[in-house]
Amino acid sequence: MYKFIITIDCQPGTRAKILARAPEAQRATRAEPGCIAYDFFTCTDDPDRLVFVESWADEAAHAFHMEQAHTRDFIAFHEQFHRSLTFETINVAG
Repeated sequence: MYKFIITIDCQPGTRAKILARAPEAQRATRAEPGCIAYDFFTCTDDPDRLVFVESWADEAAHAFHMEQAHTRDFIAFHEQFHRSLTFETINVAG
């Protein structure tokens, strides 16, 4: 499994713009082969922070996802509102 967390610190006042487009990206992504989970969250400690948690069958499934038009469009849209982005690959502990 290939799993990671993306944390986006948004420019003040732009979170709602990203969240307005996120459900469309989520629906399209969840329909892709190899997508196990694709969820997004708002941070309770920072109203300008979004957290995306993705799980894929493997890195190839994620690579396919990154080639899709809906993925490229969503990334291009939300990049303009970033203060920063952190990508963390995670593994199940144990």
